[in-house]
Amino acid sequence: MSLRPNKKPRSGAAETLAPDAPLGPVAAKLALAAPVAAAPSPHVKETLLARIRAAAENRAAPGWRFDSAQDASGWRASRIPGVRFKTLSVDEARDLVMLLMEMAPGSTFPDHVHALGAEEGLVLSGDVVTGGRLMRAGDYYFAAEGSSQGATVSPGGCTALLTLTARAWRQWRQQVSV
Repeated sequence: MSLRPNKKPRSGAAETLAPDAPLGPVAAKLALAAPVAAAPSPHVKETLLARIRAAAENRAAPGWRFDSAQDASGWRASRIPGVRFKTLSVDEARDLVMLLMEMAPGSTFPDHVHALGAEEGLVLSGDVVTGGRLMRAGDYYFAAEGSSQGATVSPGGCTALLTLTARAWRQWRQQVSV
């Protein structure tokens, strides 16, 4: 091993991995093959092996699906500047849609009426003014069917989890999708 003072690591060089960071498939397989120097407690061992197996397989168990606001795939732009959506699930049988909505700082979603069913929302990050109230991460709202929602503004940007009827989502998507 040579020491190279005052030089940056080569492109592709390994970086430090945070303790709770997900392992890539290659790292997970190497971890499974590595000899154990000291035996961890049974709880630590099972927790670690479960993480390693999940990363090595890189797939969800039957009946499960995962998504993330940080995953760039699935986000759709809208006609509303600074607003985008990511549909997480559509359950036509229950007439229910769950989606993420992201608003850039200063963006405004226009006023509308919840004519085709109720809407619920949970602010995940940032801040938003809706229904005449400033909401921050962890705040929840319920807007009943027939209720009117004035313009929704996000002063500093936000990400929110929304549920609404599939009927309302189809209509909404036609109006706001690019």
